[in-house]
Amino acid sequence: MNTHTVKRHVSCLLVSLLLVACASPVPKAIRQAPPDNPSLAAVRTDATGHLGRQLRWGGTIIETQNQEDATWLTVLGQPLTTSGRPGFDDDSEGRFIAIVPGFLDPKVYAPDRWITVTGTLLRTLDGLVGDFPYTYPVVEADAWYLWPVKSGWPYYHPDPWWRGSGDYRYGYHDPRYPCCPPYGY
Repeated sequence: MNTHTVKRHVSCLLVSLLLVACASPVPKAIRQAPPDNPSLAAVRTDATGHLGRQLRWGGTIIETQNQEDATWLTVLGQPLTTSGRPGFDDDSEGRFIAIVPGFLDPKVYAPDRWITVTGTLLRTLDGLVGDFPYTYPVVEADAWYLWPVKSGWPYYHPDPWWRGSGDYRYGYHDPRYPCCPPYGY
């Protein structure tokens, strides 16, 4: 290979890597946390020391309330992955309220959907969780990303030609996959 061909291959590789890096639908503000991102637990412990700070938090939407000029999202905070996506575990450092400018449809921003927000810590707000008094950190959102819904269980396709030994009902229907009717032969 001559040097011209090598340079062309390297430049094509660099251009393709650049295009792939720019192709993410997740905003950069969501992918990268602020340098000194405070945790939700730290803010709940000392909210006054963190007022006005930039942060990136996320978790599961609990409630969506539309106000006159903004939407208030109550979120169960969860640890975020390096890309900003809420984790798959049940750990939570608490709840927070994200104030998003404008109208967000409550059917789209529905309970149990994952969201990540970046913004400024405005204040705390006293409320209740059930009958328990609770102090919510309130974040004015600059950027937010509603993560796409992933399907839970893979679709189970029974094989009509399989004739293994044993009771066919258990070969065709697994109760963990509620998508399939039981096949009782």
